[in-house]
Amino acid sequence: MLARNNRAKEALQLFDEMLKPNANVQPDKMTLVSAISACSQLGDSKYGTWIETYMRELGIGIDDHLATSFINLYAKCGNIDKAHELFKSLQKRDLVAYTAMILGYGINGRGKEAIGLFEEMMDVDIIPNLVTFTGILAAYNHVGLVEEGYRCFMSTQRHGLLPSQDHYAIVVDLLGRAGLHNDVELAEVALKNCCELEPDSNGYHSLLAIIYASAGRWDDAKRLRRAVEERVLSRYQGLVGLSVSNLSSS
Repeated sequence: MLARNNRAKEALQLFDEMLKPNANVQPDKMTLVSAISACSQLGDSKYGTWIETYMRELGIGIDDHLATSFINLYAKCGNIDKAHELFKSLQKRDLVAYTAMILGYGINGRGKEAIGLFEEMMDVDIIPNLVTFTGILAAYNHVGLVEEGYRCFMSTQRHGLLPSQDHYAIVVDLLGRAGLHNDVELAEVALKNCCELEPDSNGYHSLLAIIYASAGRWDDAKRLRRAVEERVLSRYQGLVGLSVSNLSSS
């Protein structure tokens, strides 16, 4: 319970108390899963490895639920080979296991492996969630596959998902690469779609203005920068007007 409520340190302290000789309590598998989850939150692979050794010494088998918890821990902590070894041992690979590996590959710069695993997951009809998309977008960004990454981002709508700021941040970085490669047309279409998804953000307009400027399209760059300035000014004036109205009515 403590681990699930982001109180990882307290969870591990309680786990330590349970393991003391005078406590005379042996943790069950759900308790072990919670302890491993706490290690993941803290990025403490050393403690997680100790738990794995402790389990083996007591003859506690690592079922798919426990293995997935270890996969998440090792993938987050950069021990991708260990995570992959456990992933291959799973009897049944579910969304949580695939997502842990894809995210681990994505954030540790192993984009090709992440993309391959994502494609495998889709082939077996496992529907991705937002965490899965964080990993796969990071992977596309790392390997520089701009168009594929953008299409992947847009597919979140098809799955009924609402992207977070983290997803948008990755896409902005990804589309910046399109500008660097002079793929202005792709960046233009993609950023306009992003603006429709998140109309209150000025970041996409600003990035597109930079891409226009890098391609020598100075008039388009000036037009967009002027539009951003007008939006900021309009929003500021609206806030001031609202504040004055509130003061007048109080």
